[in-house]
Amino acid sequence: MLGRFYDIFHRRMVFAVLLSLPLLTVLSLSIRSNNDLETWMPQTSPARMRYEEFKRTFGVEEFLFIGFDLNHRDAPDAKLVESLCGRLERVPGIRRSMSPDRMRAILRDHDVPSDEIERRLLGLFTNEDGRLIGVAACLSDYGLKHRSATVDTVKNVLKYCQLDGSQTMIAGAPLFVSELDRLGSREANVSYFTITLGICFSLLFYLIREVKLSLLVFGLTVWTINTTTVLLNVFGGEMNFVLSSIPVLTMVLTMSISVHYLYYYQEALGEGAAHPTARAIQLAWWPTCIATLTTCLGEIALSVSDIVPIRQFAYASAFSSVMAMFAGLGLTPAMLMFCPTLPRRNENDSRRELGFANWIVDRSKKIVVTTVAMTLLCSGGVIFLKSDMKVVDFLPAKSKVRQDFLRVTRDLARVDCLEAVVDCGADERPFSDKLDYVRRIEGLIRQHPAVDQTLSLTKFFPNELPQNPIELGALLKRASQKQTENEFSAHGQQLWRISIRIRNDDKFSRQKTMEELTTKLAHEPVTITGMAALVESTQEAIFESFWQSVIAALALITLAMMVFLRSWWRGVLAMIPNVAPLIWIYGFMGWIGWPVDIAMMLSGSIALGMSVDGTFHFMSRFRHHHALAVESDHDDPAATASLHALMESSIPFIQATLTATVGMLGLTLSSFTPTARFGWLMIALMLAALVGDVLMLPALMYMTHRRQRIEAQTLMMPHILPDSETEAAAAAA
Repeated sequence: MLGRFYDIFHRRMVFAVLLSLPLLTVLSLSIRSNNDLETWMPQTSPARMRYEEFKRTFGVEEFLFIGFDLNHRDAPDAKLVESLCGRLERVPGIRRSMSPDRMRAILRDHDVPSDEIERRLLGLFTNEDGRLIGVAACLSDYGLKHRSATVDTVKNVLKYCQLDGSQTMIAGAPLFVSELDRLGSREANVSYFTITLGICFSLLFYLIREVKLSLLVFGLTVWTINTTTVLLNVFGGEMNFVLSSIPVLTMVLTMSISVHYLYYYQEALGEGAAHPTARAIQLAWWPTCIATLTTCLGEIALSVSDIVPIRQFAYASAFSSVMAMFAGLGLTPAMLMFCPTLPRRNENDSRRELGFANWIVDRSKKIVVTTVAMTLLCSGGVIFLKSDMKVVDFLPAKSKVRQDFLRVTRDLARVDCLEAVVDCGADERPFSDKLDYVRRIEGLIRQHPAVDQTLSLTKFFPNELPQNPIELGALLKRASQKQTENEFSAHGQQLWRISIRIRNDDKFSRQKTMEELTTKLAHEPVTITGMAALVESTQEAIFESFWQSVIAALALITLAMMVFLRSWWRGVLAMIPNVAPLIWIYGFMGWIGWPVDIAMMLSGSIALGMSVDGTFHFMSRFRHHHALAVESDHDDPAATASLHALMESSIPFIQATLTATVGMLGLTLSSFTPTARFGWLMIALMLAALVGDVLMLPALMYMTHRRQRIEAQTLMMPHILPDSETEAAAAAA
C-alpha cells in the first residue's frame, strides 16, 4: 500500500514542493525580527517585579548617549551642539535632549557654584580633561515603541549636521536593540546563510554522487526551512537573534534524516527488495521517529527557562524537528522515485565497516578506560562554570557600535546603570529635610569604588540651601518648572530616584557591586533595581535554566530509552556515552573559564537529544544481534552483537553527524556572536557525541555483556560436565 501511494503521488508531491518554493521563500524573507532587550529578562523573578514597579513609578529612562571628541578636526563647537540638541528634540521618538551647556545653565539657575557644576558634570557629560563631551537624548513613549526607527532618525540628524564621522560616538540601550535587529535580520545573514547552503549542497553531492537527485534533496531542504519559518510566524512566533538559528537547525535535521533514508534505500537495494522505496521507509520510520522524539524532548526541556525567547526557541526548534521528519522521511522518497539514480553501495564499503568495527571491539578495554578517565578529568571543570551576559559581547569585535560603547564607558561616562529608590515616608517633612536625607544616602552610594557617578534631584540644588524662606521658595519654584513629573521623585515626593553609574569589569562585577551596595544600605529604606540589576538576574536565570534544561532533557530521554529498550539497565548504560560528551565539552569550558551564556544554554539539551539518535540505532541492533548470538550459542555473543550493530548503525550515524556538523559551520560565519558561539558549541558537542556513540558505546556494551557471558559460563560449568568427569573430580577431591 505504501509503495502504491508513492507510485501514484510522487510526481505531484515533487511539483507541489517546487512550485510552492518561490512563494514560501518570499514570505520567509519578509518576516521581521524583534530583539527588545526586556524580553530577554526573567518574567517572574523578584528582580523583574521590582523593575516593573520602578517603571510604573518613574517610567522607563532609556537614552541615546552621543559623545564627541573635541580633539578631532571636525569636532562640533558649542553652537553646533546646541543646534543638534534642538533638532533632536524635534524627533518624534526623543522626549528631551541634554548637553553639558544646557545642564550648566540649569545648575546655574539653581544657584549651584561654578566649580561644583563642573564636578557634577564629570562622568555624566564630560571627562576629566574636558576633551570628550556627551549629549543625552531621552526617548519618549513613541521612541520606546519604535527604537530602531528612532535610532535611524537620530543618525540621519547627525548626518545632516555633518557629525556622523569618527569624531562621534553613540551608545545606549536603544542603539543595541537597533543593532541586534540588524544583525539578526535575514538581510544581514544572507552571506553566511548562502555559504551554509553551498556547503550543504556540496556535502549532499558528495554523499549522493548524482547532480539531479542532489538538487532535488537540496530543494526539499530549502522548502522545509522556508515552510517552517512561515508557519512559525503564522502561529504567532516572533523572530529574534536566537530564533535566527532555527533555519540552520531545520536544514541540519532535514538533511540528516534524508541521508539516513538514502542509506536505508541502498540497504533495500542490496536486499533485492521488490519496492526499495517502501522497504526503506519500513526500515527507517521507527528509528527516525524515536530520534525525532528524543530530539524534541531535548528541545522542549529548554521551556523550563523563565526567559521568553528561550521558551520560544524550545517550541520552535521542536516544531522544526517535526517538520524535518515530515520532509526527510515523507518527501525524500518522492524525490527518489522522481529521480531513481542513487547508486548501490560498494562492496569495499562493507569491508571497511567490518575492519573499523573489529578495530573498536579489539580495543574495547582501552577505549573504556580512556573515555572514563577523560570524563573524570573534565568533570572537575564543570564546578567552575559561571554565568555571564554582556550585551556588548553580542556584537562583532570590529563593530563601530561596540567600539563606541567601549570608548564612551572607558573615557567619558558609564552607561551601565543601577537605580536606587529611596522611600522618604508619607509624612509631611519639609522638602529640604528630604533632600538632605537623600543626599546622605547618595553619599553612601558614591563611597563604593565601582560607582563613578550618581544622578538624582539633589544634583539640581546647591549643597547648602538658602536659609531665607523667600529665596528657598523661589529656588524650589524654578526647580519644579525644570523637572518633568515623576522624573526623579514620585508619590508626592515620598519616593526618590538615584541613578547610579557603575563600572562592570573584571575588578568590579555587577553582581559584587549590587551585593555590597545592598549590604551597605541594609538599614536604609532603599531598593536597588534598574536594567543593570535585571541583567544580573538574567545571568542567574541563564545559569539555573542551563542546568534545569540539561537535567530535564537527561531525565526525559533516559526514561524514553528505558521504555524503548525495555530494560532500565540498558537504558541507563546507553545514556553514559551521551552524558560523557557533555562533561568533556562543558568541563573543558569550565577549566578555561568560558562562561555560560545564551549560546551554551541552548546547545546542551539540543545536542543531547540529537546524539541519542545514534545511540538508539546502535542499541536496537545490538539487542537484536545479541539475542540471536545467545540463541545460537555463539562463542562470543557480545563481540558478534557489537560488530553487527556497528556495521549497521555507525556509517549512517557518522554521515548524519558530519552532515549536521558541516551545516552548523555556517552558523560560525555569522557576524552575530551568540549565533556563532551556538554553531561552534553544537559542532563540538556533536563531534564529541560521535566519539561517544561510535567508540565509547560499543566498547562499553562489549565489556559489560562480555563479562555477563563469562559469569554465566562459570555458573553453568558444573551442569555441563559429563557424569564420568564429575565423579572423577569428586574422587580427586
